[in-house]
Amino acid sequence: MRIGVVQIVNAQPDMVASLRAGLTRLQEAREAGVDLVVFPELFLGGYYVDQAMVKRAGQARAALARLQAAVDNLRVSCVVGVPDLRDGVLFDAVAILRPDQPPGRYAKTHLFRSERELFTQGATLWTGEIAGWQCGVLVCYELAFPEVARALALSGARLLIAPAAFGKARQRIWQTATISRALENGCYLAAAGHAGSNGATEFAGHSRVVDPSGELLADAAERAEMLVVELRSRIVDEVRAGRLDTHACLADRRPELYGALTEPREKPARR
Repeated sequence: MRIGVVQIVNAQPDMVASLRAGLTRLQEAREAGVDLVVFPELFLGGYYVDQAMVKRAGQARAALARLQAAVDNLRVSCVVGVPDLRDGVLFDAVAILRPDQPPGRYAKTHLFRSERELFTQGATLWTGEIAGWQCGVLVCYELAFPEVARALALSGARLLIAPAAFGKARQRIWQTATISRALENGCYLAAAGHAGSNGATEFAGHSRVVDPSGELLADAAERAEMLVVELRSRIVDEVRAGRLDTHACLADRRPELYGALTEPREKPARR
């Protein structure tokens, strides 16, 4: 599969402008022979955690319909961050758009800091087939939770898709976590993020594709760019079997030792 990972710079809180940019990228992807395009977190409408997000979410359904029509016409799938308003409840969501299929949806389950004041956290993880690959979706802060990526891999994901809006102040975490989640699960990881600023936050940039052995295949630095990378299913199989001088983490697991990790615990008080 050929994947396109989109990085945007200084995105504005404008649903029309972001939709136009998304349609342009899908057309470029079709011309480049790309099967799947990954857009950043809250690509539609911009990553602005403010009350105007509710208004932008009200515009999102029509924008998604336009994107779905383009996906059907161009035969290019996409995963795109979008504010999702349902029965008065707002989610930081991801739409999974595939040709001639109903849209899939994932709502971010681990919200970061001020996001909790605006959004409601999702309650389920998402795995499914996109462009012939078993994929799992996790969003931004969720890269810091090994349990999320591992649960997706154990559910069959061979490609982890990570729309993000990671802050530049935590760029070290971004660079480490994106490689770690790929390496420890023997998965490709495609992380699409923001660069530049939204006025309140400086973003990390460095959207990237990491292979199942933890090798960085492509990095967008801080440019507006679509990375195009060829993914090979055979590499996933060989890494997971430990045949490429890598760790066979999934094959060598001992789940009987880890049960306590899933037991509910009292949360520590926030400081």
